Amino acid sequence: MDANKFSCFVDLCEKIRSSTSKNEKVSILSAYLSILDESSLPIVVLFLSGNIFPKGSRLNLNLGFSTIMHSLSEIATLEPKEIQQIYLKHGDMGALTEYAVSRKYIIPLLQQQEQLTLSNVYARLKKIASATGSGSGKNKTKILKGLLISCSPIEAKYLVKIINSEMRIGLVEGLIELAIAKAFACNIKDVREAMLLYADISYVSILAKNGSLRTTIMGPLTPFGFMLADTMFTVEEIANYYQKPLICEYNYDGIRVQMHKSKGVIRAFSRKLDDITSTFPELVNAAATSTSSLTSSSDCDFILDGEILAFKNDRPLLFQHLQKRLHKKNVTKKIIDEIPVIYAVYDILYFGEEQVIKKPLIQRKQILSNIQFKKPIINASYKIVHLVEEMAAMFAESRNKGHEGLILKDPDSQYQLGKRGRYWMKLKTELDTIDAVIVMAEYGHGKRAGTLSDYTFAVRDDSNNSKLRTIGKAYSGLSTKK
Repeated sequence: MDANKFSCFVDLCEKIRSSTSKNEKVSILSAYLSILDESSLPIVVLFLSGNIFPKGSRLNLNLGFSTIMHSLSEIATLEPKEIQQIYLKHGDMGALTEYAVSRKYIIPLLQQQEQLTLSNVYARLKKIASATGSGSGKNKTKILKGLLISCSPIEAKYLVKIINSEMRIGLVEGLIELAIAKAFACNIKDVREAMLLYADISYVSILAKNGSLRTTIMGPLTPFGFMLADTMFTVEEIANYYQKPLICEYNYDGIRVQMHKSKGVIRAFSRKLDDITSTFPELVNAAATSTSSLTSSSDCDFILDGEILAFKNDRPLLFQHLQKRLHKKNVTKKIIDEIPVIYAVYDILYFGEEQVIKKPLIQRKQILSNIQFKKPIINASYKIVHLVEEMAAMFAESRNKGHEGLILKDPDSQYQLGKRGRYWMKLKTELDTIDAVIVMAEYGHGKRAGTLSDYTFAVRDDSNNSKLRTIGKAYSGLSTKK
């Protein structure tokens, strides 16, 4: 058996899916990982963690539902309407694909065609992601069809599950980390520490295989987990908990972003560690011209943590304005003028050639104060507060300026990669409940197949009592019990 064959990977997935024991899942996976070569190992852990490309990669398949449906209808003796009905019944694109490919009437030219390997599948997916420009849609479809034709029905099932990031075999990333540690006789703590630094499980798996986990250090251009804040709802609760002066900042209603700069190369990563650099060209230009008085050269490398928010006429715009810009593939000057942004920087994690996450926050703030940013990058202002009255006044000030509330931080705190804790605390007011109407629902998939899910809510328009205005959707937190 060649473990690097795609069929072997599919067999693995079926075994893991069939097991109800977490320990057994880890054992099955660790045994498989231990016999993979260095080309297949990173592919396997990416696929199993619900990704195709490493976090922070600029590659994206951009294969929509309709493209997959169209490809299936072309290679199988099924009408598009019939495919739609099967999908609604099963609620799972993988199950639909398995059925459709079992009915395929297009046969590979070479009946004795060599079996697909993991590397071959990955190379074709990468080719799909790299297709751009005129005719790229047809090229993507052609490559996808070629892959599906080369697959057995069960292989096609998992191929589409990989494409849609919907493996659903009961294997979360934490179990994959345990399997990596077991496969290569590593300490699970070292695996998880490396994951916090790199957030790229494919790279961490290779480090584990080579016994190099403890050599990992933070560096620019590789995203990692953000430090997260807990929440309290009164200034009295926060003051009583900390019993010390705190750094107090506005809580911005934008998107959390790491900005990396290294030798003139600049990258911006979202909280999900997606590369969003091309969405904000004005921030890239501003970062390129930033300087510091603390370095021998006026230029400086860094990793910043902060918030991007839509900002116009000295006021933050509603988050919906920023969302419009995030969904644009081509950010023109017109869009930049219509939805201007600022990047409010409140922390620094790497400076010059040194990681500074172990330094107290107040020292990191001092380093930040010596960097001269060009607009629209700004150094977020803060105050040192202690009294309840000071916190309450700054909370009111934040709300008056259009922000969400406050973030209060322990001045002595180190930066906790990828962790939520009480070193940082959000101060928010509790929201009132509202009466809303469900105006739309979508068919569920997976465990919710055959039920209506993903509800869209609306409320009455004050200016026209007979009219409804949609306000949002509910995706999670809904029970499947009847």
